[in-house]
Amino acid sequence: MIREFIPILFSLGMALAVALGGIGMGVVLGKVGRRSRAKDMAYECGKDPVGSSSARFSVKFYLVAMIFILFDIEVIFMYPWAVSLAGFRQSGLGWQIFGLMMAFVLLVEVGHLYAYKKGVFDWNQRG
Repeated sequence: MIREFIPILFSLGMALAVALGGIGMGVVLGKVGRRSRAKDMAYECGKDPVGSSSARFSVKFYLVAMIFILFDIEVIFMYPWAVSLAGFRQSGLGWQIFGLMMAFVLLVEVGHLYAYKKGVFDWNQRG
């Protein structure tokens, strides 16, 4: 049974190695330069920061973030479903599993249409 988890453990190990390797390389190869007020200031796309760092965001920003999470979760559920659908087809449960996934996609699409009707995807509108 542990053999089935070897690819997952390998993926987690590689992710950890890349993350720690990047941090380690930054520490080892990073230049310890002279600090100045300009270097310590926040970087905002090449412009000097203007205003408070705790500025309030529009509700639309959070709505777009939640929509992104909605579709991200949909993809996370659909990938393993698509990979294992062949196995379900062989066991005789293929159409039942397919119907359940289409019900899930329908629910996600209802959320998408609701957001569309509320104007979440209208980028030109302020507020």
